[in-house]
Amino acid sequence: MYVSHLSEHRRLQRINDRAREGNRALLPETVQAYLAGEPSEQALAVEPVEIEGGDERRRFSRVSSAGEVIVRRLGGFNFQVALHDVSAGGCRVEMIEASEAGDSVITRLPQLEPLGSTVCWADGTTTGIKFSNAIHPAVFDLVVSRLEDQAAA
Repeated sequence: MYVSHLSEHRRLQRINDRAREGNRALLPETVQAYLAGEPSEQALAVEPVEIEGGDERRRFSRVSSAGEVIVRRLGGFNFQVALHDVSAGGCRVEMIEASEAGDSVITRLPQLEPLGSTVCWADGTTTGIKFSNAIHPAVFDLVVSRLEDQAAA
């Protein structure tokens, strides 16, 4: 029984691998590179933005949004919160309860896998969240279009 289970597992693995390769050919090159974990020139592009006090800390341009995202503190519950703006490196949300800088959270953008994140700053319930890994530009464009569709609905 063990031998047949092992060979069945290998067979299923080969079928799964062939299916992945077949689907990969349908994806744009930029998405394929993202899935392969390759760094992208665009994703790493630094675009500092002047903020109050002359401090240039932002690395990605922001897009205003009126959508909602799901945020969960580690060990806590999921909360659907208002999204003010989003970039490939993070977002600004209106939390239900105040957070502290350094808190680890999980952020879920529409139809995207959960993203490991950290609270960068908090002003009452308005919170800046930094994603552990920047979102690839091709994926970010898709996220922005989904957020626009969500806001229009």
